[in-house]
Amino acid sequence: MVRRVKLIRFSIAVSSRCMAMSETFWERYTWSRVKDKIKSLPGRLGFEKSDKLRFFGLTLDLETGTIYDNVLGRYLTSKEASGMYFILSLYADTKSDVGESGELASLSRQLCPFVHCPNLKRNIAGVEKLFGENPQLLYKVAEPFGYTRVEFGDVAVKIYALPRVPIVLAIWAGEEGMPPSSEILFDKNAHYYLGENVSDVCEAAMGLARALTGRFILKLAKDLGMDISSVEFGGAGYVCAD
Repeated sequence: MVRRVKLIRFSIAVSSRCMAMSETFWERYTWSRVKDKIKSLPGRLGFEKSDKLRFFGLTLDLETGTIYDNVLGRYLTSKEASGMYFILSLYADTKSDVGESGELASLSRQLCPFVHCPNLKRNIAGVEKLFGENPQLLYKVAEPFGYTRVEFGDVAVKIYALPRVPIVLAIWAGEEGMPPSSEILFDKNAHYYLGENVSDVCEAAMGLARALTGRFILKLAKDLGMDISSVEFGGAGYVCAD
């Protein structure tokens, strides 16, 4: 009888592991699965006490889980929302609220030097193409995010993706023989708020950078009536993959 119970428990454990392996990211980070964690955020980690979370130009309704993008004037798709739920669930698990260090770290050279995100790479190419000839345009599209100016590059803006996680996007204008370039930086303490392991930190940081650059491109295209198909574009999702 004891042996039979052990076999049943082993079978259940194996079955559970197989189910976990077959479960997709989008199924794991649905509102119903992570809402309790996210609902713990009002009044914590820089969020105000409210029935809505307002951050990064977004408004998340804590009753329904819907997320409205105030910058682009639309609701996030289910996959976009799942990406944001993933990031917020990591943020909600923060163990040490250490605050900002005041020092910046390059996303690609220091924070996640060995991680490749093709969609973010395409967005960066698009940002450099669109803003490289006239970097001052960056200030215009950054207005809905509530940016602050930073002395870095030719133009740089600091935007809070989360109350304790600022992102800096800097652009250098192209010159004769030199193409435009850019840099994405995070506060050196960002890793305290984006997960306990490197893979989560990089997925969240890359996703936030992708969402920021993608939304900048879409906002500029909307404001200028541009055809987005003519621009390098990796989407405005909140994780690297779609």
